[in-house]
Amino acid sequence: MSTISAGQIMTYGEQQALNQIFLKTQGPVAGSVYLHLLTNATSGSVDNTWTLLNQGTVYGATGYSAQTFATGTASVASPSVISNSGTITFGPFTTGTGATINWGGLGTTTVTSTASFVVAFLLTASRTPANGDSLQAAAAAFTCQV
Repeated sequence: MSTISAGQIMTYGEQQALNQIFLKTQGPVAGSVYLHLLTNATSGSVDNTWTLLNQGTVYGATGYSAQTFATGTASVASPSVISNSGTITFGPFTTGTGATINWGGLGTTTVTSTASFVVAFLLTASRTPANGDSLQAAAAAFTCQV
C-alpha cells in the first residue's frame, strides 16, 4: 500500500493523465466529478491502487449524498494546481451519524460501486457530524497538484 497525501491522484487518474499526455487515447468529453466522504482511518487506510470509490468506506448517514466538485482550470505553473471553485455542502444529516469522516474521495459518478476513484483528499481535521449537522468546504479547500 502506498502512502497517500492530501490531493493524491489515484492509479486510475494517473493512467488517464498519462494516456492523455502521450496521446494514447482521446480524452473524455468535459463532465462532472463528484466528491464523496470516506470514513477510513487517517493513516495507511486508503490505497492509491484502488480503482473504485466503494473500495473505501463511504459515509452513510441519512441526508448524505456525493456532491458535484466544480473546478476552474488548472493553474499555469509548475506544479500545476486545481481546486474546487465553490463552496461544497453535505447534509443536513438526519440519522445514522456518528462515523468519523477523514477523507474526501473524488469519483466519476455519484454511484460508489461504479465511480472510478480519481483523487483522495485527506481532511485537515476529522469530522463526526451529529444529527442535524451539515458539513461545508470553502472554495479551494480541496486542491490537487501535479
